[in-house]
Amino acid sequence: MKSKKIVLVLVLCLFSFLAKAQYKGQWRAIHAYEWKGSNGFFGMNFTAEYFPAHYFSIVPSYTIFLPATGKASSLDLDAHYYLTEKKKQFYGLAGFRSYFFNREFDGLPRQTVNSFSLGAGGMLKINDSLGFNPEIKYSFAPANEVIFKIGVVYFVN
Repeated sequence: MKSKKIVLVLVLCLFSFLAKAQYKGQWRAIHAYEWKGSNGFFGMNFTAEYFPAHYFSIVPSYTIFLPATGKASSLDLDAHYYLTEKKKQFYGLAGFRSYFFNREFDGLPRQTVNSFSLGAGGMLKINDSLGFNPEIKYSFAPANEVIFKIGVVYFVN
């Protein structure tokens, strides 16, 4: 399973370097905080966004959650379609999420939950290099949870 994820990340990186975009390969780096509504986990999110086509972006992200006991994290791969450009940019999203949780004291093996998600968000530009990113998405079965994210965006180029 781990080798499949590594291969997927490498293929996406190769695609992103070879793709040509109307944004001329625009990149964005996002640092956000994420809250899972179902269990109340709060986490730090690190995201990259790349535009292989006008209005369309590929968005891999990694979140480290901070549960009271154990360890939890998630790996997401989303696609955003922007409905507007200018200073206020709104988008719809669809993606895939893998959530990992290790309990500390009960001796159970690591749990992995995979699910598809749909949602919406926005990029609100503060200036030419910084922005604000609110987002909400719903992960379907078996997770069935609402995820809230709020972050700061750095427009790389």
